[in-house]
Order: sequence, then C-alpha cells, then structure tokens
Amino acid sequence: MANSRAREAQYNPDEGVVKLYLRGRPLNLYVPTSIQETYSPTSPSSSPPAKLKLEWVYGYRGRDCRNNVFQLPTGEIVYFVAAVVVLYNVEDQMQRHYLGHTDDIKCLAVHPNKLLIATGQTAGHDRRDARSWRLNPPADHLSPEAEEWPHIRIWDSVSLNTLHIIGISDIERSVACLAFSKADGGSLLVAVDEAPDHNMSVWDWSRGERGYKLLETKCSADQVLAVDFSPVDRSTIITCGKNHISFWSYDSGMLAKRLGIFENRERPKYVTSISFTDAGNVISGDSNGNLLIWQRGGNTVYKMVRGAHDGPVFSILVQKDGAIITGGKDGQIVEWDRDLERTGNTIEIPEQYGSPRVVTSGRGTQLVVGTTRNCVLEGTFTFPMRPVMQ
Repeated sequence: MANSRAREAQYNPDEGVVKLYLRGRPLNLYVPTSIQETYSPTSPSSSPPAKLKLEWVYGYRGRDCRNNVFQLPTGEIVYFVAAVVVLYNVEDQMQRHYLGHTDDIKCLAVHPNKLLIATGQTAGHDRRDARSWRLNPPADHLSPEAEEWPHIRIWDSVSLNTLHIIGISDIERSVACLAFSKADGGSLLVAVDEAPDHNMSVWDWSRGERGYKLLETKCSADQVLAVDFSPVDRSTIITCGKNHISFWSYDSGMLAKRLGIFENRERPKYVTSISFTDAGNVISGDSNGNLLIWQRGGNTVYKMVRGAHDGPVFSILVQKDGAIITGGKDGQIVEWDRDLERTGNTIEIPEQYGSPRVVTSGRGTQLVVGTTRNCVLEGTFTFPMRPVMQ
C-alpha cells in the first residue's frame, strides 16, 4: 500500500506528542515527561506489569433498543450497553460483566430456564461488505476475524461461559431482535436481522458449537421491532413493526405468514410491542396508543382499547396472575386486569428519566423499568420509582 508510511506513528519530541491513526482518525498521545528525552516510537518496550479489569459500567441502552432488561433468579438485573452485558446486583452494589461480544449489542433474550441468555450484536467496524462476505466466509467460523461479524452468542448467566456462537455468515448488518421458544422449553431460537428484507431465521441453537439453522425467510421490507414465540403453540411466531403485525406458523421446514387484519379499525403506522396472555392470545400496542387483543390462532382483532396511552405503547408485561402492565411514551405505566379494564393503578415516570422503554417483573411486587433516557428504575405502584442506574 503506497500510503502506508503516512499512517505510521510520528513522534514530535518538541511537543512530546505521538500522532497515530486509528481506523483513519488522527489521535494524539502524550508521552510522560520523565521519558520524553529518551523516547523513540520504534524502540521496543515491555508491556506494563499491571492489567486493566472492568469494574463498573455506567448507563444502559434504552434510547433505541427494546425488551432488554430482565430480572434473573440470582437477584441480578441483566441489561446491555455498548458491547458489554451487565449483571447488576442492586442490593449488594455489585456488577458482573459478560465481555464476549466484539461490537455493540442490539438485543437480548432470556431462556425459559432463566439461566441461559442470548445476545445479538451488530457488525464490527473493520468488516468488508457483508454481502460479499456471505459468499466467501472464512474457513474457520470461530476465528477472531469471523467474530467481528454480526452474530448471536448464547451464554451461561452464572459462569459467564460462552456456549454457542451462531449466525456468523448468516446475518447481515446486525441482529434486530431475538426470542427463545416457550411451549417446548426453549429448544428453538428465532432471530430477525437488519438486512433490507429483515430476514428471519429459526435455529436449533443447541446443536453443535454453531447451532443448526432450520430455516430462513424474508420477514418484512419495513423495520421489525419485536419477535416472540407463542407460549402455548410451539409452531407460532409473531413479528411486528412498521406497518405490520405478522402471524407465522412453522410446519415441516416451512414458515407460512398471515398479516394481521385491522378491518375498519384505525391502522397504526407502527405496531410497537407484543405480548401473550396465558391462553395464547396476542396483545399488541401501537403508535396510536391503542391496545389490541388477537385471538389465539387467528389474525383478526378480537378487542381494542383506544387511547390506552397518549402516544406509542413501548412495553407490555403480562404477569403470572394475568394482570397486564403497559408502559408508554407518555411516561405512564398503567395496570390492567386480564380483560384489559383499568385497575386504577398508574405510575408517572419523572420526565428527567425519560419514558418507560421496557417494563419487567422484579423481586416480589417490584417492577424494573428501562427508560428512553438510558436509566434503569425500580419501584412499585405504591412505592415511588427510584433510579438504580443513570
């Protein structure tokens, strides 16, 4: 490369500055005064005796990611920011970190056993064009070069050991959303990527180190915001996003798709969230602030609650007793009974924390809330929300 010499580190002894380029960007590094006179960037030097260890991570990625805060049986809250998954024990003020990813994590799913976790990442900055790479993947899919590419890691939340790395050379750009199957105890994993056609793939994730892809199909030309398996029908998958909610059935290696029919009801620009009742009905929330119930096995609206929130419904949580909790862009968390009638319980999230992006069950009656301004809060309908991460 003719230009390579221009990119080598250059030392200016008068200013005590080493100028180098990292991914094309100029960086100035200042040499300690004690060694300025003798310093030469070309002479070999030994590595320092100490090593850095990650101790604490601030923040949470709630601005543009969904369904990414969960309470684990260990008492830890799991969430991600940048390329790190944080397992945070609020009571003990202790954090553990899963550091397997090589670039920004975009989604997270917890296995029904509450022990295994799947996380999906975007492509590394140094990659070549994704499409050409898919045609000529590296011989060793588990090489450091391969792990720069978008992929899914399945790991143990107790030991933090990586168990499977799947999707290398199958996923373009990044993994948009993930979900484990529920009706069969979590043997399958569904993933949607951020390629132009938002490809959806279903994996027998535990087969070998790299899993086994059962099938792949084009999901939607429009953005996909969420995917989930039915808790009662092993072969039913729901996706939602811009201009659509889709009902998929998986049978003998094929995926059949039916679009949700809104009939004479107002069609939303975005279906922003989905969840399931214990009977297998789908509850969806949309950008108009409405909640809809779709009956199990069907693709037509059974019931609609207009104006559940003022603006988009970001999160729907169905609790073990059948109560439903929703969080919206209006800053409200609202409790509903199993027939979607208001119970009167509401929480107003203070504006400085942002809107509730995800609402999940904490310990006892507590709720854990991730917000659009990258905070994690804890509280109940009777005790006010308090920030545990800002």
